[in-house]
Amino acid sequence: MKPYVICHMCTAIDGRILGGRWPPLPGGKDSAELFESTADSFGIGAWLVGTTTMREFAGRNVRLKKARRRIERTDHVADRRARRFAIGADAKGALRFQDPDVEGDHVVLLVSSRVTDDYLAHLQDAGVSYLFCGARDVDVKVALDKIRRVLGIRRLMLEGGGTFNGAVLHAGLVDEISQVVVPVVDGGRGVTTIFDIPGDPPRKAAAALRLKSYRKLPGGVSWFRYRVARRSAR
Repeated sequence: MKPYVICHMCTAIDGRILGGRWPPLPGGKDSAELFESTADSFGIGAWLVGTTTMREFAGRNVRLKKARRRIERTDHVADRRARRFAIGADAKGALRFQDPDVEGDHVVLLVSSRVTDDYLAHLQDAGVSYLFCGARDVDVKVALDKIRRVLGIRRLMLEGGGTFNGAVLHAGLVDEISQVVVPVVDGGRGVTTIFDIPGDPPRKAAAALRLKSYRKLPGGVSWFRYRVARRSAR
């Protein structure tokens, strides 16, 4: 059991996703504004990112206090009434959220069993939810199953970065890809792309796609939506 997963990203024509490297776009919109406006049109109230991307929302890296209680190694849902979710992977316990939401979206972290009681106590005190999804790393299959079963999320936006997107795609868990392509060539060697599959390159392409829709947006921007027709699996 898992949600329907749409990977939505804004990219240069060569697939690279670091919009801060790009020149101003035609029409005055920056890449972040373009990304947000197209993402909002889906009306999906839950988004998922990896650790690096989630760090942008976590705030300063505060020192953890010593836990004064033993923390059970079970899933913790801090807000049972939440209807919008900001979900991020954090296998090592690196994200030190001090607030329970990102612009109104309730924070849920996907953690591994190696995180400390100090870290879990910090999250509980901050009102942040967490789900255990692996022994040492976040197992994306377990994570998506729990996102569906525990949180009740039926549709989910996967929004990068490239390594985390690649892991979810490689596991065969992406149902649709929404790619907003700006008229820019990045060309930066080693700059992250929409999908960077971890480890050695797969023997074959990660997925075959079927075009679902195409829209031309102002300023030479193209918006493609694809159904994933054939997915790789580990």
